[in-house]
Amino acid sequence: MIPVRSLIASLHRSPVAWFIALTLGFQLTIVLAAFALLPAGTRLHDHPDAHMVFRFRVFGPLVFAIGITWLLEGRAGLRRLFGAFLNWRVPLPWYALGFTWKFIVTYIGMLVLAALAIRPWPGTIVEGFLPGLLANMPFIVGIAIVEETAWMKFTVTRLNHRFSAWVTCLIVGVCWGCWYLPMLMLGEGVPDGIPWPVFLVSMFSLTVLLSWTYNETRSGLVLLIMQILSNCAFIMVPVLPGWHELDPAYVVAFVAVFFVAALAILGYAGPQELSTRGERARWGRDAHGAREAASHH
Repeated sequence: MIPVRSLIASLHRSPVAWFIALTLGFQLTIVLAAFALLPAGTRLHDHPDAHMVFRFRVFGPLVFAIGITWLLEGRAGLRRLFGAFLNWRVPLPWYALGFTWKFIVTYIGMLVLAALAIRPWPGTIVEGFLPGLLANMPFIVGIAIVEETAWMKFTVTRLNHRFSAWVTCLIVGVCWGCWYLPMLMLGEGVPDGIPWPVFLVSMFSLTVLLSWTYNETRSGLVLLIMQILSNCAFIMVPVLPGWHELDPAYVVAFVAVFFVAALAILGYAGPQELSTRGERARWGRDAHGAREAASHH
C-alpha cells in the first residue's frame, strides 16, 4: 500500500498525470463493467442495469478534478476551480461567438460539400428537433460543466505552466478524445458513425478554440455556453452520420473546417501563448497574470 504522505507528494508533483490516469482508467472500467452485464446481441438501452452503470462514467472527470484540487489546495483550490464561471463581464462578441460558432463551422462544412457536388445540401435544420433537445438538455448542461471544469480549467491551465499553449492543446485534446474513445468504438454514449481519427482531430480543434477563448476572456461562463451550444447544434443540424444512414461525409467536412479554423486561431493568437493579451491562462495566476496565494503545482 502506498503511504498517504507519498501519495500526496506524488499528487503535488504530477496532478495532471494522476487526473488523466484516474479518469481514463475509471472510464474504461465503467465501460467494460457495463458491457459485461449485457446479454449477447443486446445494446445498453435494452438493459436498464447495464445502462445505469454506464451513466456513471460522466462523473469521473469532475470527481477526480475536485478530489485532487481539494487534497492539494483545499477550499481555496475549489474556489479557483469553479470561480471562472462567475466571470461574466466580457465583451459581447465573445458571447456571440459562444452561441454561434458551432453553427457557423457546421454550415460552412456542409456548404463546401454541396458546392463541390460531393453531397447534396442536407437541409438547414432537423425537423421536429425541439422535443429531443429539451429531453437531453439536463445532460447537455451537466456534461458541459464537467468538461469545462475538468479538462479546461483543471488540466489545461496546469499544463500551461510546463508547455506552450499549442502543445497543451495537443495533449489535452488527445486525452479528452481518448476519454470518449471506448464509447465511440462501441457505438454507445456518442453519435454512431464518426471515424475515431476524425473525432480526435475534432477534440484537438475544440481544445484550441476553448483555450484561446479562455486565455482572452478568463470566463468559464463563455466556455460553458460554447460547449452547451456545441452539443445542441448536433441535435438541431443534420450533420451527424445517424441522419444519413451512417454516412460520415458531413461530419468529416465539419471537422475539416474546424481544424482549419483551429490552425488559423493558432496563427492569429500565436502557438506559444494562444492569446493576444500576451500571456496564456495558468493555474494559480489571476486574470492579469499575477501569482495567486496558493501554489499551482
